[in-house]
Amino acid sequence: MKVTYTYNRKEDIWCIKNKGKSSHNSPHPTKVYELMINKIGEDAEEKEVSKFIDKYLEENNYDVELLTQTFEKEFEKIADKYHEIAEQVFGASLKYDIIGYLTVNNRCPYSIQENLFFVSVSGDSANRIAMHELWHFYTWCRFPNDVLKIDCVVYNDIKESLSILLNIECKELYDDGTEDKGYPRHKELRKRIAEKWNETKDIQKVWDDALSYSETDR
Repeated sequence: MKVTYTYNRKEDIWCIKNKGKSSHNSPHPTKVYELMINKIGEDAEEKEVSKFIDKYLEENNYDVELLTQTFEKEFEKIADKYHEIAEQVFGASLKYDIIGYLTVNNRCPYSIQENLFFVSVSGDSANRIAMHELWHFYTWCRFPNDVLKIDCVVYNDIKESLSILLNIECKELYDDGTEDKGYPRHKELRKRIAEKWNETKDIQKVWDDALSYSETDR
């Protein structure tokens, strides 16, 4: 399994138009999305969005070709250890190659079905984003049947909260001062997951406890 970074203008346009305004975890628009609608409006055609992206990249000195190479080399340094840890935590492995698409957007969605995730050109750490997004892939692979049965909001809360385990198991892979912060609305669940993991080191027990807590909390 390999992660390959690339830049595709069509994917970038889709990301900022569809995920810039809001997401499941935040009702707030990203900074780049706000900048875009201030300049060209919210319902601009793709051609205008593409021109906005060109200008944004130029004004901020982002060389997407260089960044794709840099991000890929940086992840290669930690890839083997990261996957080793993730496989130990989840008892599952990723069987397909995954593409990391660069985007000007500050929000980085992913797709299990299409084997891709996004990483921001302006992000403080591409590896932090990659580890977080790939953790979602491992979660899906470990609990495929449960994922299809439970409420989608409950699943979103749990899989986002499970990323707290990165700060425990993968902390040596982060740059100094970097950690997975999560979303404020998941603070209590993340704390509960960390405590259960430290107590049991059993991802099934962590999942079951988080599921019970999330369903009862609604």
